[in-house]
Amino acid sequence: MRDPLDELEVHVARLQGVVAELREGRGKPVLDGNQVELVEDGPTLLAAYEEMQRSCSVQIRALDRGPYSAPPASQQELELERLEQGLAYRAIYGFEVFESDEVMAVLPGLRAAGEQSRVLPQMPMKMVLGDDNMALVALTKRAPAECHLLIRSTGLLDGLIATFEMLWGLAVPMPELEAGGGVAELRAPDRDVLMLLAGGATDDMISRRLRISPRTTQRRVRALMDALGAQTRFQAGVQAARRRWI
Repeated sequence: MRDPLDELEVHVARLQGVVAELREGRGKPVLDGNQVELVEDGPTLLAAYEEMQRSCSVQIRALDRGPYSAPPASQQELELERLEQGLAYRAIYGFEVFESDEVMAVLPGLRAAGEQSRVLPQMPMKMVLGDDNMALVALTKRAPAECHLLIRSTGLLDGLIATFEMLWGLAVPMPELEAGGGVAELRAPDRDVLMLLAGGATDDMISRRLRISPRTTQRRVRALMDALGAQTRFQAGVQAARRRWI
């Protein structure tokens, strides 16, 4: 089976080719029916994202990482509104989410309202899927709105949807969060350590989020990896998920 991350890289390469064609022939559709549009400014991007959320009837799926065109808190209200109306939200975050105070401040409220969120150690791109009808894809890590593609029903969209679902299967659940964005104390603290490991967190990040000493963190991580027979930290999280330890 092909590695989902390799599959995603193939799609990103295709999308970058579409961007090049769009820039060379401004005003000319690259695909029939203007199925792909280039978005290069923040206000247009935010308007497209809000329109997508309001027009969807089933679900929003997202690969999430910074930088952001607007503070995450400014987008919270609309998501909470649509969650209350029954729209499903599934989001996969990169491990850097644990370092973002802005994101960690809004995540507990979103999760309490029904957002399903998972974590991957590496987030190769930023993307939002609206139902099975459209996608907003960021093709740069540098600036929030430097280059996005708005994609409607095409073969490209089908491939991105399939890749999201493969990544969702690889990602692990987000640890339970307190209202302040910290990781709550659970009956089995090692469960939180494993979930943070699976999300790519460093010992320092685990120590700060779980409010335990660096030495205790290192001891717990080593013991858990040994118990799981894992060679890498992420492998420990994956093995724990497969054994239903988390």
